[in-house]
Amino acid sequence: MSIYNQKPPRSKREKAGFYAALSVCIIAVGMAAYSTYTSLSGYFDDDSESTLAVERVVTGVTESETETESIEETETEAEPTTAATEPTEQETETDETAPKETKTALETMLSVNTSLSFPLDNAKVIQEYSEDSVYNKTLNQWDAHPGVDFQCAKGDNVYSMGDGKVTRVYDDDMLGKTVVVKSSTYTSYYSGLGDNVKAQKGSAVKTGDVLGTADTVPSEALEGNHIHIAVKVDGQYVDPLSLLNNDE
Repeated sequence: MSIYNQKPPRSKREKAGFYAALSVCIIAVGMAAYSTYTSLSGYFDDDSESTLAVERVVTGVTESETETESIEETETEAEPTTAATEPTEQETETDETAPKETKTALETMLSVNTSLSFPLDNAKVIQEYSEDSVYNKTLNQWDAHPGVDFQCAKGDNVYSMGDGKVTRVYDDDMLGKTVVVKSSTYTSYYSGLGDNVKAQKGSAVKTGDVLGTADTVPSEALEGNHIHIAVKVDGQYVDPLSLLNNDE
């Protein structure tokens, strides 16, 4: 290589100028980068605040709608029922056999001036009337017993205990075939009868008339053969024994 093509070495002044120019370029690049970062940071900060503001507005609307729906639901639940459902025939039958508020024997005797006859030829009480709960072996539960159970054999005649009119003859799931006789002061229920009921709805009966024959009481089957007799005065169950032969 020719010595004439070699570049002469740079002087100290040239080197100082080169580094000074380089430093100025680096500083300029750094300032440009910082300016860009600051602008972008401000942009994202503004966008974040805008997003939060939108979310707050949306959240507020949602809560308002939720509160309105809650108030509407509360008002709907608080609305009173405008009409009571009419009881079906089966419900009416159940109500007639369900225990209700009762009068004492003394109150019954004072309010009802009558004397009933026994419903069987050989009437033997095996379960008395009770407002308190008594144990039912068949159902394995404790219930009030708003009537009197008279022991008998299947096929025995069941007599009307007083004068009155037959108002109903129906099958009860718990008490079996039932005949209802209504008089001017009380209503009597004869349950546990067979299918060969002689009394007909609407017919008048006298004391001692045969209403039917004894069969079984489904809800008290483990108590042995018997009939279940109940009496109501003013819509309340009373003790039938307080009215049986009470003129003696």
